[in-house]
Order: sequence, then structure tokens, then C-alpha cells
Amino acid sequence: MKKKQIPAMNAEADQQMNYSLVQENSTLSAHDDLSEENGIAIRYSKDFSIVQANELLRSKQSDLTLMESKLIRLAISQIMKGDEDLRTYRVNVSQLADFLELPKTNVYRAMQDINISLMQRVIFIRDKELPNKKGKPNYKILHWLSSVEYKDGTLTYRLSDELKPYLIGLSEMFTLYSYDSIIKLPTNYSIRLFELLTSWVNIIIKGENTPAFPDISTDPDEIVLAIDYLRDFFDCNDKYKSAGDFVRNVIEVNLGFINQYTNLKVSCRKYKKGRSITHMIFKYENTWNNDPKAEQHNNQMLDTIRSIKNGEPAQFETDKEVITF
Repeated sequence: MKKKQIPAMNAEADQQMNYSLVQENSTLSAHDDLSEENGIAIRYSKDFSIVQANELLRSKQSDLTLMESKLIRLAISQIMKGDEDLRTYRVNVSQLADFLELPKTNVYRAMQDINISLMQRVIFIRDKELPNKKGKPNYKILHWLSSVEYKDGTLTYRLSDELKPYLIGLSEMFTLYSYDSIIKLPTNYSIRLFELLTSWVNIIIKGENTPAFPDISTDPDEIVLAIDYLRDFFDCNDKYKSAGDFVRNVIEVNLGFINQYTNLKVSCRKYKKGRSITHMIFKYENTWNNDPKAEQHNNQMLDTIRSIKNGEPAQFETDKEVITF
């Protein structure tokens, strides 16, 4: 039986799995500016990993522009093993444009009002235990940033300390992927959908997916998500009158970008009750894209997973990160 490709990693399926990402400070050169007086200079590496608690990753978030989305994740990618606090970072816009492979004029234009808009972007963390009087969920509202300033081609910004529990010291229920995975994605929706699907796909790969809606699908390679949840997730409750318009403009278009620009290959179909679309069914496609390196990566990860289940120490190494279990 052909083994399945693992494009990223998720720790939700096994809450006893305890590991730490090693993103060593040895990657710094003697010329890196680590002074926090005016913000730490961003280190540009597509191989740096983005690690988020699933509670944050799967939350409702006010819609970001593409530039805002990539800046937020660039800051998250700077978090190192052993960090106890979030830091202030400094971004040179010209260097940022080169890193993101975007025209400098587009990046400078996007920066003009970004200091105001980024401070207004919020995250809604759902309280699973306490619905309000109308039976709807209560939310804890957090901000992405605690400060931001744009001046003379330099952006200085700091992630909010409210996010520390969702970004630092994670040992379970989180998702990891490299910045390189999203570098070419052209919309914030495509980045968010990539993260959402990645948070489920590795559970499928390990054979530990329990169908949430067995009356809709019992296929262990499928992820079933309610349209109401997806509208909320993408902050689209007041956009697109019909579910069909929402699916076409948000789900299908951005899933196309994911299949085109990332190693994650997923198809989708609609589930209807009567004439109404109530759920989307996403199916993970087991494809190697004729990439021997991907198959070697996958086999190594599966061996690591087997070692963990057998209670043996394990370490998984790639050219991007070292993960110790």
C-alpha cells in the first residue's frame, strides 16, 4: 500500500505527543541586529516554521489584506525555541518585497495605511463552554498587534502579548508548516484555508480521523465542515447572499490556489439538504507529484510516528527544521 505524503504537521490527534520545534539561533550571523531598542531586524527565511495553536488557527478572524496576513505570519515565524516572550520586529520594505517576490511599488503602496488597519484587526476565540442567552457562542476578542509604526520605508510592529498562549510553549493541539508553503498564495483566504485544511490533513494521514458527521461521510480521508462554520471562519457572515456564491468565491477559488501553489492537494464537493448547501466535504488527495524527496520525507515522518506510538524517543530532521519528540 502506497504511503501518504505529509505536507505539514499537526499535534491534535495525539494529545500526549510532546515535542518542541528547534529553530536554532545558530542561524543568525554576526551581522544580525538583535537590539530591541528599535525592534529586532526580521530574518528572512522561507524555511522558518509557523507554529500556531489550533484554537487560534481555526478561530474567526477579521479579514486581513494579503500583505497584513503575510506580515503577521512573518512575525510568528521569528519565534525561536526557548522564547518566553513576544518581541518587536523591524521590517525594511524593500527587503520585504524581495523576500515575498513582489514588485516594490506594490509593497510600498500596501504599507501606506497599514499601521492603522493592522491595529484594527481582531481575532475571535470561541468559548466552547459558555453560550450566550440566545444559545450562540461567546467570544474572547484579541488583537493581532500591540503596536505598529510605519516610517521612512521601515515597519516596526509587535504581536500582542494576548497571543502568547497560542504561539509560545506549545506542546499539543497545534499545527506547524514552513513559511515557504504560503509564499506564493495570492489571497488571505487561500492562506487561511491552507492552514485550516493542514490542521486536519495530518490526522487523516496518521489514520486517526474520526468522522464528525457520519451521516454525511464516513470516509476517513474526508473532512466535513459546516457552511455556517466556514462563513464564520472567513468572516463572511454578511458577505455573499447565497451559500453557492460563498462556495464559488471563497472556497473553490482559493482551493484552486492551494492546489496550484502548495504541496497540499485537496478536492471538495458540496453536501445539500434539499436545495440548500449545508456542508463542504474536503478530500485529501494522496499524490506524490513524482517527487522522490517528498516520498523520502513522508517515510521518515511515518517512522517517527510509529516510534512515538511505541513509546520510543524519536527525532525528525529535514532541511527546514528539526523536530524532537
